[in-house]
Amino acid sequence: MPFMVWNDRIGVGVEAVDADRKKMVEMINELYEAILAGSGRKKLDSLLDRLVDYTRYHFVREEELFARTGYPDAAAHKREHDEMAEWMKNTWRRHRNSSMPVPSLEVMNTLKDWLFNHILGSDQKCAPHTKAHRGWGSQIPWDPERTATVY
Repeated sequence: MPFMVWNDRIGVGVEAVDADRKKMVEMINELYEAILAGSGRKKLDSLLDRLVDYTRYHFVREEELFARTGYPDAAAHKREHDEMAEWMKNTWRRHRNSSMPVPSLEVMNTLKDWLFNHILGSDQKCAPHTKAHRGWGSQIPWDPERTATVY
């Protein structure tokens, strides 16, 4: 059973934006399944690295959309992204420096809660603006080298 379930009700109706979020849900589920399966540290580190990189990528894409289209609440939305990125960075560091190879259930629940709360709150608030600019997503392909942050 997946840890998180995506449904179109929580989407914003912009294919590229919703595709990013669906991918993040898939990555969180993959990490959760690896934890349940007792996967080793190398596998968990790899999955966590990919999730952190992809999340940053999504934030960059969304923030670029806001900058290009003049979204009036962009600064507040970016602050939420920055807070989550900082939490992920600190979580990544704790995981890397810990003798325990497995991210905790608390970490998994925080990821799930933040993502859904952010989508249902701030992202729904900007949905009318993003819907007016549907074609933006295909212009910014995922490049982990460009979005990866050194932790």
